[in-house]
Amino acid sequence: MDHPAFAEAGSGAGIEVWTIEQFEPVPIEKKMYGKFFNGDSYIVLKTTGEDTLSYDAHFWLGSNTTQDKKGSAAIWTITLDDMLGGRAVHHREVQGHESSQFLGYFQPAIRYLEGGNESGFNNVETNAGAEKRLLRLSGCDNMRIEEVPAEATSLTKDHCFILEVDHDIFVLMPEGAKATQRRKIISVANTLRDDYHNGRATIEIIDDFSSDEDIALFFEALGSGSKDDLVEAESTAQTYTREDMTAVYFYRVLTGDDELDLVSLSKPYKQRQLSSNEVYILDTPCSGVYIWLGNDLDEEIKKNYYQIAQKYLDMKEYPSWVHVTRVAEGNESCTFKQYFHNWETIGATNSRMVSESDAGYFSGDAEESNAAGKLIGKSASARGYMPDTGEGIYTVTRISGEEEDITDQIIEKPVLYDNDVYVVKYQYDDNGDEAYVIYVWIGANADPSDKAAGIEMAAQIDKEEEANVNVVKVPHGKEPKHFLAIFKGNLAVLYGSKDEKYKAQNSKKSYDEDGVRLFRVEGTELEVDMRTVQVPETAEVLEDDDVFVLETADKIYVWHGKESQETEQEAATNFVQKILGEEKEIITLNQGEETDDFWEFLGGAPEEKEDSSGWKLTLNRRVTTPLSLTAVTVSVTGKIDFEELPPEFTQQDLSDDGVYILDTGEELYFWKGKNIPERIRMAKDSIIEEYISDDGLDRTVDSAIVVSVRQGKEPAVFKKLFPDWDDDMWENQTSYEDIKNETKAANSK
Repeated sequence: MDHPAFAEAGSGAGIEVWTIEQFEPVPIEKKMYGKFFNGDSYIVLKTTGEDTLSYDAHFWLGSNTTQDKKGSAAIWTITLDDMLGGRAVHHREVQGHESSQFLGYFQPAIRYLEGGNESGFNNVETNAGAEKRLLRLSGCDNMRIEEVPAEATSLTKDHCFILEVDHDIFVLMPEGAKATQRRKIISVANTLRDDYHNGRATIEIIDDFSSDEDIALFFEALGSGSKDDLVEAESTAQTYTREDMTAVYFYRVLTGDDELDLVSLSKPYKQRQLSSNEVYILDTPCSGVYIWLGNDLDEEIKKNYYQIAQKYLDMKEYPSWVHVTRVAEGNESCTFKQYFHNWETIGATNSRMVSESDAGYFSGDAEESNAAGKLIGKSASARGYMPDTGEGIYTVTRISGEEEDITDQIIEKPVLYDNDVYVVKYQYDDNGDEAYVIYVWIGANADPSDKAAGIEMAAQIDKEEEANVNVVKVPHGKEPKHFLAIFKGNLAVLYGSKDEKYKAQNSKKSYDEDGVRLFRVEGTELEVDMRTVQVPETAEVLEDDDVFVLETADKIYVWHGKESQETEQEAATNFVQKILGEEKEIITLNQGEETDDFWEFLGGAPEEKEDSSGWKLTLNRRVTTPLSLTAVTVSVTGKIDFEELPPEFTQQDLSDDGVYILDTGEELYFWKGKNIPERIRMAKDSIIEEYISDDGLDRTVDSAIVVSVRQGKEPAVFKKLFPDWDDDMWENQTSYEDIKNETKAANSK
């Protein structure tokens, strides 16, 4: 059933908003976009794209809306989607707990208003200036405005407050507000003056620099209280109790009963587990609850999916505000796909992250896509982080109980050992300027004290160097492409330790008796991202898409997986020559041609694997993980809070007194403003640990690649992740003091 209110919906990029009135969707005027009455429910459609359009349909529920309006908003959202061809992702948004994506549509802030359409809200809306109003602005990068009782008990130290008395507007800034927050707050005050007072109002800004007399004016206008009465705000963190706070749950829903029956599915989650005639629920710790609907489901079930979602929230005793996203088969969002180990369907990804070499994967041609996908999946980690081509100069310090410069040794024979930590100081030319990357490579079995020493050494170099310096933490097995390029694609990572004089050993500690070692060789480009890693001596680790070198007491077997590349086969030959020598007999085996003694050295032939191509698992993470920017705040008591910014973030969202995490899914960029407090500098490790620990993705603090970036010293690869980048933005940005003066100059009665 179509509806005339949606006749032109989604015809072009932009935002469209409807409210629910008498059970029907009614379009609202554009001047009311971003203003939501707490007694109502709304439908918000975001259309994105030019030639090919994509849709996000949000239904927003006010804190005082009725069950009828809630149900109508959900049902009409389905009707709207049907008229768009069923391609929209549905989002349920609850007042006070909206997603960053939703909040990003309405800048600088969304506003909550009292009442609803049954109360004649237009009269309420235009009554500005006739009475005293106190507005609370919560959030920093995602800001919400709501009216609170105009009394001193409503005030806290942590929020901004705007007091309107007749045609006087007082702005009470929170102590220690970030620069971006101050700008947004003043923008809100100017909007109030222009929209509600016809530009004829006086704005007074009370902040850290105001005199006692100015502060007293605010409380005099309020009618009570003083600055000393301000208290700490209660925590508004959107947390709730789950069986496991960091786990991801995946269920098949048995429909047909009033009761909700769930069948738990086990990891690893795969696309093939989804059936077209079923409903599934994916419950995540950070992204909320997803409900997936197959294409062959009964239309009545599709129409009433929100009832299934509500039953699930009730069963789990989750609060009603938990974010719920509906995805339909074939139109899954990137945020949904990222929780699966493989996703075969070619789909859109974040355009900021698609390089020219990756574009073939999204071409729509199956053969071209598969070839490009294989290269993406088999290339080294952090493919986008390439400050240069690796032609600079470097020094290597090994940390194993003590610091030791082993640069010459590494140049001659590029081998790292899994018991050690290495600090690689790499110098290169950045458009005529001297620049450095400080890599801290941490072996899987490195001593914690060596790890700490390596991180401290890198931090000291970062502190001492005035040039462009990036510090990159490299976990064993997650070597970035640029790191490997420094060693010309010849790097080998072996078992061994200083205590054992770095003599050859294997995982079973039996090398002295049997002389058996096994190595994996993989990569995509000679002299760039090839790498050799020692692995346990078992046939279970063999994969179709790699080359393996099996060393025995008198022979060396070079095993070619049936999907391996010629470049990998050549790299394996180079490894044998450089590291193992050519004294032993070398036997080349193609997969399927193995001899009995080959399998005997590996403990017998392996059982058949469901999927023996490792690159497919890596590919899924690299092409589905959405790019995200998260603002970090650290209170004076050390409490760390995260606020994810809207997906369409820009450089202007970075504040010179803030810290941000730009997450590509593979590497985390830790961006530090020039004017951050010392407490934030000291909390870096804790920030990263808390950020990663509860995201529900298959990564840990130890396995994450972290690139530290300083304001004004950003590498080109970082800048490319923003739609535009202006190196002089902060220098040319209007100062907070000038913005205040401009606002004051515009005051008139």
